[in-house]
Amino acid sequence: MNRKKADKSIQTLVFLFATVLLVAGFFYRVSIKDALAALSQRRLPRPQIAAETNYAAIPSEINLAVPFAAQAPYRVWDAVHEETCEEASLLMVDGYYKKVKKITPAVAEAGLLKLVDYQKKISGFFEDTDAAQTAKLLKDYFGYKKVAVSYDITIVDIKRELVLGRPVIVPLAGRLLGNPYFRGAGPDYHMLVIKGYTKDGFFITNDPGTRRGADYLYKFDKLYQAINDWDSQKQALSGRKAMIVMSR
Repeated sequence: MNRKKADKSIQTLVFLFATVLLVAGFFYRVSIKDALAALSQRRLPRPQIAAETNYAAIPSEINLAVPFAAQAPYRVWDAVHEETCEEASLLMVDGYYKKVKKITPAVAEAGLLKLVDYQKKISGFFEDTDAAQTAKLLKDYFGYKKVAVSYDITIVDIKRELVLGRPVIVPLAGRLLGNPYFRGAGPDYHMLVIKGYTKDGFFITNDPGTRRGADYLYKFDKLYQAINDWDSQKQALSGRKAMIVMSR
């Protein structure tokens, strides 16, 4: 075989190999972003339940075993699911305290729609609930008695709650997060669950705004900067740092 034929054979093999990869990626829905994300995934601390977190001082890292639920479980981003980040965050934290290991799409979808219907009946709306309104759902709908909303919080305040075994729900200016998996620029207003942090400066979150949101990492400063409560009177972000914490 001469060199020209050899080069052509190599080109053909490369083309066939690339085609196989593209076809496999199509059928198994494996995107380049997903592959890169998997390769760059940091080692996370072992997931823990509340009973295991009993520290005298703040540890260098922690990761609570909070199950993940997306706000659009079946990837249907309609007018309802565009607005259910608060509800999804509540379902995840409720699942944590009930020691649920996995929230299936069917369970998440049913839970979200029930919460939406409940809020419509009680207050006439469900969109853009602020920290206080969202916390009230934990009491009135889920039945939790120990629910607190804290304002003007710091990064250390968030860490302390996590160390006590309490996942933290935070309201956010979603576009400040810069999450590449959000639709478009991302939501103006958003909520997610902080479930831990790493020793190298990242919060571990369950972000319901994307199907890739389980164990999603945000740098401390990036997430903290985005924390903003919703002002229902002004219909805008007030900028106040707030967090919702509950316990049994």
